[in-house]
Amino acid sequence: MALDAHVVGRRKTGNETYIVNLADALAGLDDVEPIVYLDAGMAWPRAAHIERRDLRWRAPQLRLPFELPYRAKRDGAQLLHVQYVAPPIARLPVVTAIHDVSFEDLSGAFSRATRLRLKLSIRLSASRSAAVVTLSEFSRSRIVHHYGIDPDRVVVTPLAADSRWRRLEPEELASRLSGLPLPEQFVLAVGNLHPRKNIPRLIQALAKARDQGAGDLHLVLAGQPAWRAEEIDVAIDKVGGGEWVHKLGYVDDDVLVALHSAAYVVAYPSLYEGFGLPVLEALACGAIVVASSTTSIPEVAGDAAILVDPMSIEAIADGLSKAATDQQLRPRLQEAGPVRASAFTWRRCAERTVEAYRLALRRSS
Repeated sequence: MALDAHVVGRRKTGNETYIVNLADALAGLDDVEPIVYLDAGMAWPRAAHIERRDLRWRAPQLRLPFELPYRAKRDGAQLLHVQYVAPPIARLPVVTAIHDVSFEDLSGAFSRATRLRLKLSIRLSASRSAAVVTLSEFSRSRIVHHYGIDPDRVVVTPLAADSRWRRLEPEELASRLSGLPLPEQFVLAVGNLHPRKNIPRLIQALAKARDQGAGDLHLVLAGQPAWRAEEIDVAIDKVGGGEWVHKLGYVDDDVLVALHSAAYVVAYPSLYEGFGLPVLEALACGAIVVASSTTSIPEVAGDAAILVDPMSIEAIADGLSKAATDQQLRPRLQEAGPVRASAFTWRRCAERTVEAYRLALRRSS
């Protein structure tokens, strides 16, 4: 089977993490032989032996409708697996991964042009795909709701935190963070600085928690700027946070794992998640996590995190204060996190994905 892996090397964070780990896990199964299609000259970031092919065209207008389905069929693949957008015509079954439909449910977090483009393209992709895979029961219910497709065509394939995500020993931690100026105690927020990540409310909530006695907690933001990122600067100025809010921009996974080990609290008050992989990765590191009580996140976090209403600054502030000051709760959460994360594996994700492949092949026969 063919996997569209053009996102590898483009810093598409969650989408890249998904396709790399899934391909490696699929390669470990007995009855699957994945072929990954990469941008020309791009190396596969893992040592696993996976068959690879170079794509000639980077532009999606050429790669997706023409090159990818043609090459997959020519190379003998039984089906093609893409993310979000399926080719309009393909001479083999297509399985489309739709990680979430936040553009349908959270319209204010996207520009009008982006929202309309996604609504049209993904609706068409859902209807023309032989099967759809998604990451949570929450996302499955929203896909069925919006697109009216048969629920049996949508297979849930939960993600996992790979073995890199673990609590580091002090020497390794110091080595990875060497040269990176960090405050002594900080709240870590991870992800592209997109409106749905709710960073302005988090800034206001941390300011309130600091005022209410949570201590001299700083905020470290690890993620690339995105649409409306200037709203974060406005929020920082509003609370006088210039001295205690730090923006690192994009950091690689080795540094990110270390940041999770060093953080006093990890905050993820996202307004909308199709899965919430950063929550699971934080739990795997034994971090104290404050996360949203909405969308898919409770499916991921279970009782191993403090869950709060992401629309309420007061609720986020209370969660941060509890995470920072409750010395009986903190060790319980540190122990519970890795246990919860271990229940999710990439092998299970791959096995569930193969179920979707079999469904697609049956429907197309």
